[in-house]
Amino acid sequence: MSSSKKRKISSKTLKEKYEAIKKLETGCANKNVAADYVSPSTLSTWLKSKDKIVKAFEGGTSSKTQKLKPCGNEKLERALYTWFVQMRRQGVPVSGPVLREKALSYAKEMDIKDFIASNGWFDRWKSRHGVAFKAIAGEAQSCTLEMTASWKESTLPTLLSIYALRDIFNAGEFGQFYKALPDKSMHLKSEDCVGGKCSKVRLTGLVAASATGEKLPKFVIGKSKKPRCFNGVRSLPCRYREQN
Repeated sequence: MSSSKKRKISSKTLKEKYEAIKKLETGCANKNVAADYVSPSTLSTWLKSKDKIVKAFEGGTSSKTQKLKPCGNEKLERALYTWFVQMRRQGVPVSGPVLREKALSYAKEMDIKDFIASNGWFDRWKSRHGVAFKAIAGEAQSCTLEMTASWKESTLPTLLSIYALRDIFNAGEFGQFYKALPDKSMHLKSEDCVGGKCSKVRLTGLVAASATGEKLPKFVIGKSKKPRCFNGVRSLPCRYREQN
């Protein structure tokens, strides 16, 4: 008597279904997407419910659920997400407390009773819309494309044309805050993520290299002319000067 193996049922979350559909929309082959998620037949079933899956996910249904049950405040969550995207495109930092206060403001405007922007609701909202807390890096938005277009298209090529590649160098300044603690940390959800005053003690450095790959020695500026840590050191891997 032969024993038949039972097929293992694999339940996929709404987020996974949404991701699979989006991959198909970008041109990925059905068989490749199915290999990452489910069988081709199940993928075809998802495609038949494509509109419902997309609407449920983008409308605010929890990304961990398998059912297409929408959240109770779709309009509020869509408004909050739209506002968040607009603020970030303008380069405005947006923190968790600001988002929760904005959600409460929308709830008041929409006359939604008994809405509480709790930690649990906020975590689910972030998960549904792919929002994460990260440190802001760089100053890319301080210059627009319009401001740099003429420089790249005309001024820079004209300047470079009169020099050989070996004579063209690119230099960059950096700051090493060697006494500063990290500006991000894992923390308990029940506690505020706070820290002390950041140390401003730093070393300022300059690195440069030519278009052909020649590297110049690093140039470093520190506070003291002869730091105590230099005692007994005969040579440094860089040029060092004290700040004036």
